[in-house]
Amino acid sequence: MFSKAFLICLFMPFALMVMGQEGNDVLARKVTLNIRETSIEDILKQIETEDFAFTYSAEIFDVKKRISINVKDETIGSVLDILFRGQGMECQQLGNKLLIRKKRVPKETVSKSDTTKKEIASALPVKPIVQKVEPSVVEKEREETPVTEPKNEKVTPIIATQRSDSAIGNSTPSSEASGSELENARTEYYQIERKQTEAIVAAYKNHELAPLLFVPIYDIHPRSLLPIEFKGEIAAEEAPKKVKEPKPEKPAKDNKFRINLAPSVGYTEIGNRDAILLGGQLAYNPNKSFGLGVAGKAFITRAEPDAHLGADYSYSGGYGGLLLEATLFPNKPFHLSFPVIFGLGEIMYNSLQPITGLNTIEDRRTVFVFEPGAYLEMNVIKYLRIGFGATYRDASSANLKYSSTEQPIMDKNGLDGLSINVMLKFGIF
Repeated sequence: MFSKAFLICLFMPFALMVMGQEGNDVLARKVTLNIRETSIEDILKQIETEDFAFTYSAEIFDVKKRISINVKDETIGSVLDILFRGQGMECQQLGNKLLIRKKRVPKETVSKSDTTKKEIASALPVKPIVQKVEPSVVEKEREETPVTEPKNEKVTPIIATQRSDSAIGNSTPSSEASGSELENARTEYYQIERKQTEAIVAAYKNHELAPLLFVPIYDIHPRSLLPIEFKGEIAAEEAPKKVKEPKPEKPAKDNKFRINLAPSVGYTEIGNRDAILLGGQLAYNPNKSFGLGVAGKAFITRAEPDAHLGADYSYSGGYGGLLLEATLFPNKPFHLSFPVIFGLGEIMYNSLQPITGLNTIEDRRTVFVFEPGAYLEMNVIKYLRIGFGATYRDASSANLKYSSTEQPIMDKNGLDGLSINVMLKFGIF
């Protein structure tokens, strides 16, 4: 009894350890995961618990590869198969560690049949060994031997016997047939083959080929040749197709509505007197470079005493008409504009009493005015521009005269002259 109790106490820890190992199959544990776009390394960390951990090298697989997985009550082994699908990995449990490594490829086992085939191949002759025979003996054999079909009855049994023996397991063909017999059989076999070849050559030695086609030979004039109809297909290289160059795209039509109102003030000389010009224009621009509209200006000179009339008189009047305007570099912050005015106007020689408001007109004339100009404009804000420029006024005859004596007050070119202007443009450009 003592010995049995001692043995039970001795083997009990070992049995419990074995049972613990069998019951502690980590790969059979079930887990539930619902993870999206997470690296394999992080997924393994989430599967680990306090009683086991994964062991691996980051160089054998892509630990940063992101995977989405959604499983419920699935074994850890199945989850690892999903994570490492297509990467050739396996997992082995070593105590409380799960080792992840590359799958080991089992060594190929060579079957007995393959060994037999290799032995048969090694037993077959690689190079025939032919004994040297004197020329006289060969000539006698040719004379004595008639041309008949070869008989392979002697060679075939020996080779067949050799193959059957090697297939059974004999590594050398000399188990039943000696080396000299095998060599003699080979020599006889090649002699028979040679005789067959010589017989075939002798049978066709005196054979002549019959003419297959008779072609008459005579002179043919080149012009009498007729074209031969060809019904086949001619393989020719296709000419490269011309690639059509894309046509330049036409600029899109500018349908934006543009309009501007521009008051101006300037200085000029009329009849050798300083004068002030007050004007304005209203223009429509179908595009940024051209404008069409109307414009007008009014002027008045300083009043000077007239000894003939005994009062202070000045020149005053105005003109207006069609406006044409061209603009260079309209998209630049600084640009040039060239307005031209075609219109009619009036000039008069008068005396205005500021207190009483009495206006005494000595003479007046209607004139035709042509006034080109040039301005340097600057964009201030989106809807405002300011311009500085000059215009030249060319008017028709403006010869004013005294009503009583018909003496000239102003000659015919008295209204012509240069003016300096400042202009503000308000509008949509």
